[in-house]
Amino acid sequence: MDQLPLWKHFLLYIPSQLFGWITCLRNKAFDCNLLKTKRFDIHVVSIGNISVGGTGKTPHTEYIIRLLSNKKQLAVLSRGYKRKTSGFILADSNATAQTIGDEPFQILQKFPDITVAVDEKRVHGIEQLLTLPVPPEVVLLDDAFQHRHITPSFSIVLVDYNRPIQSDTFLPLGRLRESTKGIQRAQCVIVTKCPKLADLDEITWRNALQLSQHQRIFFSTFEYEAPKPLFNSSLLNWKKTQIQKSHILIVTGVVSATDLYDYITPFAETLHKLSFADHHNFTKKDLTVIHEIFDKLPEPKLIITTEKDASRLLHNPYLNTAIKPFFYTVAINVKILKNQGKEFDQLLLNHVN
Repeated sequence: MDQLPLWKHFLLYIPSQLFGWITCLRNKAFDCNLLKTKRFDIHVVSIGNISVGGTGKTPHTEYIIRLLSNKKQLAVLSRGYKRKTSGFILADSNATAQTIGDEPFQILQKFPDITVAVDEKRVHGIEQLLTLPVPPEVVLLDDAFQHRHITPSFSIVLVDYNRPIQSDTFLPLGRLRESTKGIQRAQCVIVTKCPKLADLDEITWRNALQLSQHQRIFFSTFEYEAPKPLFNSSLLNWKKTQIQKSHILIVTGVVSATDLYDYITPFAETLHKLSFADHHNFTKKDLTVIHEIFDKLPEPKLIITTEKDASRLLHNPYLNTAIKPFFYTVAINVKILKNQGKEFDQLLLNHVN
C-alpha cells in the first residue's frame, strides 16, 4: 500500500473501515439470497478485480476475445465508465468514447466484428443482448466482479503483481473494493504485470491469496507492440539497432504508466512525461499544454500515448491539426507465463464448449 502522511492515514481510517463493513454486509446479503442474483442460460465470463483500476482488465479481455471470437458468437458488455450517456447502448459505427466509454470504444475499434454494448445495469444489458437477431453465445462482462446481481458462469479475477491485495486495505485509505475473501468467488485468478524474470512460485501465491484447491492460478505479463500512427502518419522504424532516437513526449491518463516508460526509454533521445488521472477527458486547456510542451522539443520528435487514451483523443475537437501527425499509440498484448498459455486457453475453451 502506498505510504500516506500520518494525518491523512488517520483521516481516512474510519471511512475505510466503514466502507469495508458495508461491502461485507452487501456480500453476505447476496450469499444469503436477501439480495437477488440472476443466472443466464448462456456462458457469462466475468473479468474483474478486488482492487480499483490498473490490473489490466482491457488487455486480458482482448486476449479472451482473440481466443473465442472465431469459435462463438461473442459480445462484450461494459458499464461504459465516464461515458456521457446512460442506459443500454449497442455500439455501432457512430460510437465514440463519449457515447460508450473509452475502453469499450477501444475494443470496438480493434474488434469491429464482435458485439460491443454498454449498460450500467448489467442484467438489463444481457437481457437486451439476448433480444438481438443473432444473440450472443458468450458474454464477456468487463469489470463486473462486484456486480453480484449477475452470477457469471465463469469468473476471472486479476491481481496486480506489484500491488498485492493481501497487504492492502479498503477504499479510500487503500485500494480494495471488498474483502480479499471475496476472491473465493472466482474460478480463476491471474497475477498480472509480472516481471518476465520473476520467480513465480505458485504455492506461495496460492497461500498468500488463500485460494481453494479448485481455483486455478496463472501469471501474465505485458508485451508492447511498436507504436502505430493514431492519425494519418508514417510508420516508424522501431528497431533499437536502426531507429533514429527521437525526443518523445508520453501522454497518459491511466492508473500507472511505469511499464510503458520502461518500454519507450531505450528508443528515446529524451523522454518527457505528462500524466493525467485515469479515464481523464482531455480538455482544451490540457491539449494546449500538450501542444506547448511538444513545440519546445527539438527535432526529431513524437508523442506516444496508450490505446485507452487514444480513444479519448481520436474525436477530440480541441486537438490541434498541426500535431496530429506526431501522435502514435502503443498496443499491449498479454502473455501467459510459465508455459501455461495453452492450459489457460483450454480451460476457457472447455468452459464455453
